[in-house]
Amino acid sequence: MKKFFVLLMLFFLILLSGQKRSEDILESKSIPEIENYLKNVHPDDPKRTVLRAKLISLKNEWMKSSSKPSEPAKPTITAIPPAKPSKNSEQEEFEELMNQSEAAKNSHTAKLLSQLFDNDTNSDEAILLAENYSDCNMIMRISGKNYYNLAIPRHGKNSIVIKKGEYLLTSNLCDAKYSSVKFIEKNMMITLKGHISRH
Repeated sequence: MKKFFVLLMLFFLILLSGQKRSEDILESKSIPEIENYLKNVHPDDPKRTVLRAKLISLKNEWMKSSSKPSEPAKPTITAIPPAKPSKNSEQEEFEELMNQSEAAKNSHTAKLLSQLFDNDTNSDEAILLAENYSDCNMIMRISGKNYYNLAIPRHGKNSIVIKKGEYLLTSNLCDAKYSSVKFIEKNMMITLKGHISRH
């Protein structure tokens, strides 16, 4: 008997909550909510006709709004400030590289001598010596796993200790372009004269 009474109470609670929901459904503008209500409502419910008409109207509105062509995206215009003159032209960069601090020069020399007299074949570094027999100062740009810039004065030479590996060597040599791919696995010397190179 108690079980029957509990079930009866639950049934009435569900009915009451459904009743409240059925009053709110007339105000709803949610298509899924109205569709769900119509699926579960009694066929003789007087709200059924009103809600069906409302559902059709809401669906038509939705179709119209979704079929409207979207406005084309308006471009965003941002003023670009005038380009500042390059502070580091190639000549200025060359001078900066050549005029390193005394401490940097001493460190470079020590590293170079250490690599030169090191007989360890397992070392992961090698010396790259570049000789420039042209009439122009140049910067050799060494790019690969690591990047280096080596300033080489006209009729002079310079060297650098780099990690072993494959590198692209590029430079402007008296307005002639130099470009070469080198696999540096031991100490190497490159001689440049005009746009001709000897290794």
